[in-house]
Amino acid sequence: MVRAGVVTLSMGADAWVEFLESEYMASFIKDGGSAIKFAVPLDGDAAGALSNAIDERATQLGYVVAGVDSALTRVHMVDQLFFSVAEQVPWRETVERVVARLAEAERYAPATSGDGPLFRRLAEANDLDPDFLLMNLRRKIESHVFRHKGMAKDFRVAMTQLAVAELAGAQEATTVHSVLTDWLCGRNRAVSAVKPYHIFTRINRTNARYFFESLLVWLAFAGYSGLILTLDISRLSVVRNPRDERVYYTKAGVLDAYELLRQFIDGTDRLEHCLIVVVPDPAFLDEDLNGRGIGAYEALKFRVYDEVRDRTLVNPMASLVRLTRSEGEAQ
Repeated sequence: MVRAGVVTLSMGADAWVEFLESEYMASFIKDGGSAIKFAVPLDGDAAGALSNAIDERATQLGYVVAGVDSALTRVHMVDQLFFSVAEQVPWRETVERVVARLAEAERYAPATSGDGPLFRRLAEANDLDPDFLLMNLRRKIESHVFRHKGMAKDFRVAMTQLAVAELAGAQEATTVHSVLTDWLCGRNRAVSAVKPYHIFTRINRTNARYFFESLLVWLAFAGYSGLILTLDISRLSVVRNPRDERVYYTKAGVLDAYELLRQFIDGTDRLEHCLIVVVPDPAFLDEDLNGRGIGAYEALKFRVYDEVRDRTLVNPMASLVRLTRSEGEAQ
């Protein structure tokens, strides 16, 4: 809601993404920083342009890109948010990258092409005994992955199992990958499925935040620039349940979602190599305490809302920006 007599300035979506690229994605995030930005599209064209531009720039810069839609994912539950992001992570590729980096650190030549187990192809390329090479790289996986204190225990156990399986190859690697990624993505939440891999915990609302933080560490360890997450929360503004088989949020659910975002903002020092762009509906700007906008949850409002604004210039560094398809004022 725009208050009477107040001019709301906006900037073009493409221009803001260029700013994100130069000031955040090209250096700050890649170097280990983290940030959470709220971008409010004041017209429908801006929303589509924003998402496409972020995805394109982030991919070019070597990031893993994820998009979460509040109409499809219960974003007020952190475990559901993590599962949605995990579904979009190329887990097999991350494991291959980590194993390759560990082999490169040992000054091994790249593996020969073929369908055999990776450790045998590496041994062939380096004229080494396969069992010796397997033992050496398993030791490296243990010291650099299993003992990596930057990741939650069950997460690093899972990554260790995936890396060892990738190295050993054969049908077992496919089975391990399937079981563990099903657990990571929430497709199979039964602990019994992962007990054979020495994992005894279900991913839930109490620990999912630690898994999200661990994922960021893992992606950086695998050589990615980081994670760019676009979080569309426009569904939170729907007042009446349309019964369209999509997620509907009660007022309590809306406040839970705002609290989750507040926690992410306050915990940015625990995140690394991560940019989260939150995209609300224009109704998010409503300051009415009884509505569904930012005014309904002051703990979030005080962290992102721009109480002081320039009359002629938009501050692209602000936590909250208003976007249109092109530069100009929002009427």
